[in-house]
Amino acid sequence: MSNRVSGPIEQLAWITVLLVTLVGVTGTLAVVACIDIVTSRRELAEAAADGAARVERALRAGDTEHALEGIGAIAAARLYAADGSLIAQTPPPPPLRPALSTRLAARFAAAEIVCSRNPAGETFCTEPAAAPLAIRVSWWFRVLGAGALAALLLGAAAGALVRRALLRRIVPLADSVSRLARDHDFSHRIPAAAGSLGTLGGSINTLVEQMQERDTSLRRRSLELEASNKDLEGFAYAVVHDLRGPLGSIDGFAQALEEDHKENLDDLGKECVDWIRRGCHQMRELIEGLMEMGRVTRAELVHDEVDLSSIARSVAETLKQKAPDRQVRFEIREGARTVGDARLLRAVLENLMNNAFKFTRNRDEARIEFGVVRNGGDPTFYVRDNGAGFDQSHAAKMFRPFQRLHSTRDFEGTGIGLATVQKIVMRHGGKAWAEGEVGKGATIYFTTGSESPAAREMVHA
Repeated sequence: MSNRVSGPIEQLAWITVLLVTLVGVTGTLAVVACIDIVTSRRELAEAAADGAARVERALRAGDTEHALEGIGAIAAARLYAADGSLIAQTPPPPPLRPALSTRLAARFAAAEIVCSRNPAGETFCTEPAAAPLAIRVSWWFRVLGAGALAALLLGAAAGALVRRALLRRIVPLADSVSRLARDHDFSHRIPAAAGSLGTLGGSINTLVEQMQERDTSLRRRSLELEASNKDLEGFAYAVVHDLRGPLGSIDGFAQALEEDHKENLDDLGKECVDWIRRGCHQMRELIEGLMEMGRVTRAELVHDEVDLSSIARSVAETLKQKAPDRQVRFEIREGARTVGDARLLRAVLENLMNNAFKFTRNRDEARIEFGVVRNGGDPTFYVRDNGAGFDQSHAAKMFRPFQRLHSTRDFEGTGIGLATVQKIVMRHGGKAWAEGEVGKGATIYFTTGSESPAAREMVHA
């Protein structure tokens, strides 16, 4: 991780130092060059003014060929009569090489032709020379090029030194943070350092200490919660297991009373014995449901590809054999697959389809449907019926243990089935919810938190 973290930082530091050095050195040389060129221009202008009188005398004397000898500040001169006619002029200057320095020198040189008029009305004009200034500019170009090259080398060396010094301080910090993130070793501390990086390291150490304290507290609470849950599970199992004995005795004595002393009981006594036996039967179902829910909670998950459609067909056949006289139409979506524990997912479908079978028994044409839809990202499976239905405002209560929305006189049950379904799908990383309307049936949806490739293709088909 240190290479990934320090790489961009060291490159940025190296480039910054390089650019600062380059701009500093070349900028300084450019300023000095400008000052020198401006000074040279002023000196050339003064030299041209000093030599103008001598050039004018030479032109009046007709010595045009030698008028500019020794005066390099003037490129050309002309003498005009009062009527504007040309009296004399120096030979045209040789053309300068079309170099960049020459073009820049022409810009720095005086752009105006300097003219003066004497009392006789004659006009004398001089044109400043750009060649001397071009030589100066060309020299400064070479100096600036050499300076830029030297600045690049100096900046590269200085950047390398800064980068190395920065790496010596950043790499330990990056390695320490990487170790904390990778190994979750909150006992590790970042080495002390000076400057702002030392302040950053100290702040990270403080944060790590707080994380260590919270991690320790969380681990302790997790252990306490795990121990508490085990104690609670053990207590619940012991209570449930120990209740079966006395419950069996009560049911057995009630059965003996009903069978052996039936003639000694009046109608009220017989009804009481019947209620005792019904209560024992219901209590036995509750105990079995609690034990099943406990087994679901403790069972180890074995993930595999599960054909829910096949399981639904198997459950439907069992229900048909259970009540062959009932007219129930089962509609099962083919190819509904997921990944999970086959045994526990079978328990989900058994609970849901048993409920649907139970709540549709008052329908002349009962219909139970198992299918799958795409709800957002994960496939959503459902069991739908056209049975008694329920009030949607009570939907959240359905998945709590022992919560029933119908009277036991109308529909038998313990209120454990949907709670078991909820626990199973939550252990798979999914969720369960219900939709319904009184008298129009109910739909129970559930997800498993995963899907098989076959399920994905089937849902998109």
